[in-house]
Formats: sequence, C-alpha cells, structure tokens
Amino acid sequence: MLDSDIASLRERLERGETTALALAQHALRRVARIDRDGPRLGAVPVLDPRLLERAVANDAQRTAAAAGAPEAVPLGPLHGIPFTVKDSFAVAGLTAAAGSPAFANTVARRDAVVVERLLAAGALLVGKTNMPPMAIGGGQAGLYGRTRSPYSPEWLAAAWHSGSSIGSGVAVAASLCAFGLGEETVSSGRSPASNNALVAYTPSWGVVPSVGNWPLHPYRDVVVPHTRTVSDLREVLAVIAGADDRDVWQQQDTVDVSAAETVAARFRAKRPGADPTPLDGLVVGVPTLYVPSEDADSSATAATPSIPLRPSIRDRWDALEHELVTAGARVVRVRFPLVESYEGRGTAASLEETGHLAPEWTAFELRELMTVSWQRFLDDHATEPVSLSDLTPGAIRPDPPYALDAVENGRVHPGRDVFDFTAITRDAPLSDEQVSAVAGPAIAGLDRARRELFEDWLRREGLDVVAFPANSDIGPHDADVDPESARAAWADGAVFSTTNHVLRRVGIPSVTIPMGTMADTGMPVGATICGPAFSDAHLVDVADALEARLAPRTRPRLPDVAALGAVRSAGAGPTTVQGPITAHLRGTATVADDGGVLVEVHASVDGGHGLTSAWIEVGSMSVGVPTSGTTAARFHLGPEARRTHHATRVLALLTVIGPDGLVAAADVLDLPFRRPAPGLRPTSPIRSTP
Repeated sequence: MLDSDIASLRERLERGETTALALAQHALRRVARIDRDGPRLGAVPVLDPRLLERAVANDAQRTAAAAGAPEAVPLGPLHGIPFTVKDSFAVAGLTAAAGSPAFANTVARRDAVVVERLLAAGALLVGKTNMPPMAIGGGQAGLYGRTRSPYSPEWLAAAWHSGSSIGSGVAVAASLCAFGLGEETVSSGRSPASNNALVAYTPSWGVVPSVGNWPLHPYRDVVVPHTRTVSDLREVLAVIAGADDRDVWQQQDTVDVSAAETVAARFRAKRPGADPTPLDGLVVGVPTLYVPSEDADSSATAATPSIPLRPSIRDRWDALEHELVTAGARVVRVRFPLVESYEGRGTAASLEETGHLAPEWTAFELRELMTVSWQRFLDDHATEPVSLSDLTPGAIRPDPPYALDAVENGRVHPGRDVFDFTAITRDAPLSDEQVSAVAGPAIAGLDRARRELFEDWLRREGLDVVAFPANSDIGPHDADVDPESARAAWADGAVFSTTNHVLRRVGIPSVTIPMGTMADTGMPVGATICGPAFSDAHLVDVADALEARLAPRTRPRLPDVAALGAVRSAGAGPTTVQGPITAHLRGTATVADDGGVLVEVHASVDGGHGLTSAWIEVGSMSVGVPTSGTTAARFHLGPEARRTHHATRVLALLTVIGPDGLVAAADVLDLPFRRPAPGLRPTSPIRSTP
C-alpha cells in the first residue's frame, strides 16, 4: 500500500478503501519485517508510540467530517499519510539524540517547525530515521548502528562522508512510509536520494525553516524532503514551506531573503508553473568537471581535469541528455567557475583570495558557532537542562575502534572535517551580538560569491540551469573495515554528492531526481538540477517535466509484506462491527540459554462483534489468536539475531481485522532484550526462527 503516491493514498482514504489505522499498521509491519528482520535495513530505530492512537483519531475525524457532524474539523491535505523524520529533528516526547551516544537520553519537549506543520496537516509520524552521530558522515555507525541499502548489501545507501540522511532515504525507498524528511549541510539529503532512487529538494535560504533541527552549521543546514515522485514533493512542500520568525535566516538582516516567501507561496499553491513545456528551449549547462567531453575546450580540460565518472553512471547520464534534447532543450558543455574557485581547482583564484570568504569563517563555524547553536538547541528543545560542558567529548561522535576513519585519522582522507569536541563543549557560548559580528560579513561574502560567480556567470553563458550526475561513483558498504573500499568511498565524486560543499555554502537551490539504475552495481543513481537563488519553483517544474520523460524509478527487491485481510473495495457498505474495539499487547523479550531470545506476549481483544481474525506477529513469525479475550503466545528468535545482526530489540504487533478486510484495532510493542532473573529459565517456545 505504501508504494503508492500521496495523491493515490489520499483518494483511497477518501473513498473508504483504506483507513489511517490500516496505513499506520502496515507501516509498522514493514518496519518489523524489513527494517528489524529480513534484510535488517536499520532505517527506523525510533518509533513514535503515539502512531496508532493518532491514526484512530484521524479515522474518527474523517468519519465525523463525512457525516457532517457538528464537532467535525477540516481534514488536512496529508490526513492519514505516514511519514518519517531524521533523528536530528526534535519531536516532542521522543529522544533528540541525532544519532549520538552523548544525547541518547535527551528528550525533546517540542516539535521542530516542519514536524509541527506536518502533524497539523494530518500526517502520521511513524518514527525517526537513522543517522551517523551529529550528522557528521554518511554510512557510519552511530547510536543505532549502520543503515543498509535496500537495493544491495554490497554498496552504501549514501555517500560515506556526507549522507547523514541515510535512514530517511532508505525508509522512503523501502516504503516504510510515504515520504520522509532529511536534512543537508553538505550533501546529506541529495546523496541518499541518488542512492535510493528518490526525489530530493534543497531550498534557497529561508524557504523552509530549519527551526528544531539539530544544527551542524546553521547557515548551511537545510530541510530536505525525500519522496518517490516530484508530485509527492509538491504535496510535502505545500505544507512545510514558509518563513518562521525563529529561523536563522529571519533572525539575520545582512542578506535579503524576502524572495523566499514568494517561492513558498508558489509551493503552497501546489501548482506547476505557467509554462506547460519547461524543457522546450531550456538551456542546460553541463560542467565538464563532472561529465567529460571530447568536444570541450582542451585547454580548459587540462586546466581543470574532470573527475572520473563511472561508466555505468555515464550511460544513465547520456540517456537523460538524450531526453532533454528530444524535448527541445539545448545542452551546453561548460566550466564551473564557482566550484573551481571554491575548491581551488585549476588556476582560479580562491574565494579567500577574491574576498568572498573570510579566512576565519570556516574555523568559526567548526567551533564557536557550533557551541552557540548546539547549546541553544538544547535550551529551546530539551525537556531537562543539558549543558555541553557536562558532556564527555569523545561520546559525541565516536568512531568504532576498528573503523578506518579512526585508524587512518585523515592521513588518507584529508577532506575530513576536523571537529574539536573538547573545545566545543568547554567554550562559553558567545552572545548573539558576537556571533552576528562574525557571521554577518561572512554570509554577505558568500551571498556575493553566489551572485557574482554563479548567477552572473549563468547570464553571461545564457544558461537557465546547470545539471550533472548526482554522484560520480559509489562506495562499497564495508568502507569502515576494508582499506580498498575506504579509498573508493573517500574518492572525489563518491565521498560527497557532486559539487561537494558549494551548493549549501552559498545557498544554491537544487532538485535531484532518479535517472536509472547502474548496470554493473544494480544501484540507483540520480541527476541534480540547480539554478539561481529563489528559482526553486522553476527547478521543481523542470524536474517534473524531466521525470515524466524518464523510466519510472526502480523499486528495491524486498520481501513482500502483504496487507492483512482483503482490501475494502470502493463503494463497499459500512462495516458490520458493532461497538468499540480495543487491542492491547504486553510482553517481554528475554535472552535464552542458547543465546537466542524468547518473546512472550499476551494479547487482549475486547469489544466489537463481527471481527474476522486477529494476529500476533513477531518478525517474520505470526500466529492467529481469538478475536475476544486474552491469549498468550511465545516466539523464539535464534542466536543469529543477536550474534550476527547485533539486534537488541524486537517488534511485536497485534492486528485485529474487521469484516471489511480493514484493520479494526491494533497495538505494537518495541521490546528490548533483557537477561533473565537469577534462577529463572525461559520456557520452551512455540514459534522459532534461526
């Protein structure tokens, strides 16, 4: 069910073919079967315990609205649609760890602005998605372990050093939800989109507020929706776009971001642009830095050599270019002066030399600004007072002792950012005035760099947009332990998304869409389209038109999770269940003598007549239970779950099916493994897995 686009899900809800509760329970069943069992993707480690309760309330609101009841409230545009958010976003009542052991017990007292807007629109939060600690990295393990690709266990689901929204990308690709919210500071939103056949949008400054997201670099951080189609992207942007007075871009007065509200208003209208054929006549610049060309100026190529492009990615890019030209666009090979200057490629003067980037700004971002922004986030969002000075610096972003990132410590990987967590946690936070005195001139210079080195260049070259493969290569999954894989994952073109730091540093908007599957790896790869600041809506229109000309995204081959019961057909009569229904689970998961885990649950179903079935599920195991009264069941998870997959928790679900084939009631337990009390031995199981 969750493979469908948002509009289709909404139509099915409106026609009574499904319910919010059925969608929520199906999302949980997919998490149980695919994320915690089977391929064990590790994408959604934190579930929202209010999901089922909110789904029931959503269905009651829909029923009241359909009946014209006096107490009926207007339904939001995303009413009943399941979604996930990156662990960096604050969600009231849930941990705000950002993947870091240092903040494992920090609980948020309020929602991030975008989360608040989605919940107000009726969307249902399934849970929070995995990430490396503090969004520093991509495929590394954090508090909740590593995240695996749903397409292949051999390859990374995001760039190694900037793909921290990896859990969000995998959750959406694996249909654990309908859409997700990621975040990006360098390429952490674009990269998981490319590796998971998704659409991602990175906004211009101020279009989507990042208030309530754990900041890494506040003037680079942006909210990044992950969707499976551009039409779904429009659905999400219609809800989350728009200024908030607390946002970092509304708090500063150095750079004019008033155009952001025009972009947001366009998104809220959820309408494509006036041009029905945005590709016809479009002039697309393709940098030879990323797509080598024999026709390009040889002297220019010699001055700035191209980054090696994997042949299987080049094949997908050539097919995309063909579609652009067929649609009436003109493709022009160009250099990329902004990137050349920023990265010191060729003979271009650096941004420091041209006066666009203050020499002290990067060091200030990596230390003083992080101290201020982290402490402010904790002060504004944590339920209990947390001081950075009370933390153990090594717990903030630890590398496992076997990880090559720690062993080589920058010797092979000079591009790795260096964070002094001891200084960050020990420094006294600066005042707002002190921060503004440094940040103001810095962002003014970066704004000028974008205008002079990018937007003026676009006009001189007659370009409407710039486009390129989202990445030049892909890293192997074992980059943490295999030296050869580590070198591949840290290579230019794979370690970050294409353009590395540049887009976020100067505020260039972009849209990334799937452009096909690599023939040699079986992994997806995307294309990124970028343009002038505040051309966001036009970029979405271009992406929409290009998506329509490309083959549909490739879905990952994952275990089938069939819906419990028959789906209700359109026009079916009212349910014959009489009276309120409650479903309740309680249970334990105890480590057994053989190293496995014994899961003991008690299911209670009360109220209602005409129920057709009830099921308890633990991982891939299930057992039918009576539709009334209390039933006990035992399941045995083999030692492999703990010893090989390092599992520490298991989901148990109870689903009650009504005569219409829909979920009538449900409950879920997220059980931690525990040791048996001394002198007690677990009894024999009745259901078992290896």
